[in-house]
Amino acid sequence: MRTQLKDAAIAGRNDLVVLLVPIGAKPKLPTAAPAASLWKDDFGDSVGDKVLLRGAAGARWLLLRVAKRAELTDENVRCAAANARTTSEKMERAQLTLDLSMLKSSEAFTFAAVEGATMASYDAGVCKADRTKGGVKRITVSGVGEAASMKRAAKQGAIAAEGNLAARELQNLPPNILNPKEFAKRARSMARKCPAMSCKVLGEKQMADLGMGSLLGVSQGAKNEAQLVHLCYKPKGKSAGRLAFVGKGLTFDSGGISLKPGANMDQMKFDMSGGAAVFGLMSALAAGAECKYEVHGVLACVENMPGGDAQRPGDIVTAMNGKTIEILNTDAEGRLVLADALYWTATKIKPDCIYDIATLTGAAIHSLGHVATAVMGNDDKQRDAAIAAGESIAERAWPLPLWSEYIDMAKGQYADLQNIYAAGAGAGTIAGASFLSYFVNDLPWVHFDIAATAWNCPAKPYRGKGGTGVGTRTFLKILRG
Repeated sequence: MRTQLKDAAIAGRNDLVVLLVPIGAKPKLPTAAPAASLWKDDFGDSVGDKVLLRGAAGARWLLLRVAKRAELTDENVRCAAANARTTSEKMERAQLTLDLSMLKSSEAFTFAAVEGATMASYDAGVCKADRTKGGVKRITVSGVGEAASMKRAAKQGAIAAEGNLAARELQNLPPNILNPKEFAKRARSMARKCPAMSCKVLGEKQMADLGMGSLLGVSQGAKNEAQLVHLCYKPKGKSAGRLAFVGKGLTFDSGGISLKPGANMDQMKFDMSGGAAVFGLMSALAAGAECKYEVHGVLACVENMPGGDAQRPGDIVTAMNGKTIEILNTDAEGRLVLADALYWTATKIKPDCIYDIATLTGAAIHSLGHVATAVMGNDDKQRDAAIAAGESIAERAWPLPLWSEYIDMAKGQYADLQNIYAAGAGAGTIAGASFLSYFVNDLPWVHFDIAATAWNCPAKPYRGKGGTGVGTRTFLKILRG
């Protein structure tokens, strides 16, 4: 997808020009457009109202209502641009021009417009023979000038959107295609295209030598070998710090011996959505996303299967940090995988802050529905900044407490820790984070539980069925500041 800026919008046979018109404002159109007397009665004054104007030689203009200028937000622009893209696709136009001349001149609006239009019209049918391929090949933004800052905003909006789409593409793949080794293969391939990025992969033997008994215990019933993927991005010049993003990459989660119910088990291919979010982040950095930090992406890629060698409820494993863990439920496997991945990150990378992201607990849905991600951590400042970053780009999140009483409840009876709280204790989402807190080595740490927001969420114009790619854009916002 090509993106460009032009000072003026010019309609043509292969173009659709979409003018965003605030409530109460009168559209400003070129003389080639039909006279207002022919269409003004058909153009309402509520958000989302639209009218298509037909000119000579196939020229088309779409007037699309958005909120009042004083009330307009980035998300309003993002959604309007996505609707414009969808209309353009239906009309089989090769170029979409977003005319923002009636809006306040804003780099943020330019960023959001390109982002929304680029993310829209994605077809989640990754294995369909007739999968829809977008007909729009170029997105043009007009009415914002051609200053370097606006060009940069358009470029970064496109990169952020492509990062989100990269995450969604991985999420939607079936588990017989995206197994742990395939995940690692795609990470290597992505890193090879960027001189500023490197990729290393640890197999099970290397992880065993490091003492990662917690992660490997989850993998031992699976035919496909676990992989720990380490992607590293280094910016030009001196970095502003070192940040690590750790993603849970359960390419399929049967629940293990604590087998999940059969209904909807197919959706457990989405249990790698945290890993997909980190992959999307790193792919955006490889494509040129603005970043002044040294960024490490760690993907813990595993399958949880009920094979003859699978771990059992009652087993005790030893994590890389030496802590013993009693397995009370093999379906609470994500925290076992992340435990070793987090400790490896804390001790081998030693970042200034660790962010982890995982479809960790179904309890997050009971807490927040499918509207917001649950966020916890040991550093309130970093946690609140991460929540604010998500809010600013419409990936909503909400904090849950992580008090010492909760952390103590993760202590075990027969081992140092147990992987779920005792029966009846409740607070399932907090239980997962409490367990993970023992493996971050007291570094600043923020945990995103995206079990409620990774898929099956309310649709938006730029986000339809399948995986949502949640997390990638939030992480990019954290890096942009």
